[in-house]
Amino acid sequence: MAARYKVQIKGLVRFSYLSEGGFAMSEQGQDAVREILYDPARLDRRFRMFEQLALHSIKRQRNSDFKVGVLIGDSLPDAARDRLENLVKDVPQVQIISLPPLVHFNAIRHAYGAIKDEPDATHTATFRLDDDDAMHRVTTKRIGKIAGSLLSLRDPNTPFAIAFNRGFYLDIGNKDVPISEWYEKTPLGVGLALVAPVGDPVNVFRRNHRKLGEYYDCMTEVERPMFIRSVHMDNDSGAAPTGRQGDLGRREIARVLRVGFGRTLDELKAL
Repeated sequence: MAARYKVQIKGLVRFSYLSEGGFAMSEQGQDAVREILYDPARLDRRFRMFEQLALHSIKRQRNSDFKVGVLIGDSLPDAARDRLENLVKDVPQVQIISLPPLVHFNAIRHAYGAIKDEPDATHTATFRLDDDDAMHRVTTKRIGKIAGSLLSLRDPNTPFAIAFNRGFYLDIGNKDVPISEWYEKTPLGVGLALVAPVGDPVNVFRRNHRKLGEYYDCMTEVERPMFIRSVHMDNDSGAAPTGRQGDLGRREIARVLRVGFGRTLDELKAL
């Protein structure tokens, strides 16, 4: 009889979490990073992106059987903490996780650990989503389906990755061509998942997302656009595609945005 596997799905969104390292600007020192992260104008921009992109896509998932931790620093200003709690209070999949400044990967490990395990789970699919990006409404459903299928085809004790390499780049500052379709040649972080046995401490942040295929078997899909990656003034690291540009026309892009992400081009332009 074939083995039976139960995959629990845990996501993580970092919302201006003040870590020890983990930012391109970390070399400026923690006090400088705190000032940048908690600048009121910047926080307002992050809230707008989070609500309209990341949180919106979490709420629209066709599969409801997943959890997402939103990692914040315990020094996040009270007004921002209250605003965040109000945004997620009616989203049962979301759990706010507050931590003091820790080395980045240690904080990630603690955050995933704070999300309660399902008692009958044999494996965990940890996925990542930045607060300024969006995932297609079938992302968590696809993660679960692909993970379950692959577990029956390979060694179930060895972690493997699932990536979605086709999607849209939203360039906030480009008024002429604000959104374009791309096929990535390396894994992008939006919806990227790592599947491992329950109890294995590894998670999707263990390796640089662009290099994940160098360390793990990696299943990638390009069947449909599965992400919106935003490019704007507050990007901490480079936000540039690595592959080839797609050829979807304006009308088809509008259809995919509406059906897959619940957004119109005008709404995205307004960001």
